[in-house]
Amino acid sequence: AKGYPPREPRELPPTPSAMLHAGSRRGPVRAALAMCVGSSALGSGALNERSVETAHSFTGRMCAASRLEETRRPDSLFSDPLAYTLAGKEGRAQPMGGWIMVPRTRFGDDFLRDHYTRGARQLVLLGAGFDARAFRMSGLPELRVYEVDQKTTFEVKEPLLTGGPHSQVMR
Repeated sequence: AKGYPPREPRELPPTPSAMLHAGSRRGPVRAALAMCVGSSALGSGALNERSVETAHSFTGRMCAASRLEETRRPDSLFSDPLAYTLAGKEGRAQPMGGWIMVPRTRFGDDFLRDHYTRGARQLVLLGAGFDARAFRMSGLPELRVYEVDQKTTFEVKEPLLTGGPHSQVMR
């Protein structure tokens, strides 16, 4: 394009999808499952932790683990008290990467707050994964959050949120 200096070609890092396929002839779901940790007890009398069944759900757990890392920083840009639980053992073992998750999460939070002040009262999260925005953001009392995702994701996520300040309207 005119006015732009030519750029040197560079090799981009592999995408998460490419990493899931690497070395596997079984496809992304089985490759992701091969990386997952088996279920374990969360504590005395606690819910047994379930492993996710799809690569998409595994990515959601990895994202939660990155939110956990940011939450633990003394200068964190946001706080997610549910991140540890939502990430699970398998997500905590392989966080997505703060370089993408931290700015993306903060941008989404700021965008939501800005539009809430302008009258928006509904948030629809397509491919919600293990997002906790509906539970961790305060000061939005009239906001209705709708999470849309695979049934297998909700089968793991919803039991982790039992007893929390939420209501399930429709599944």
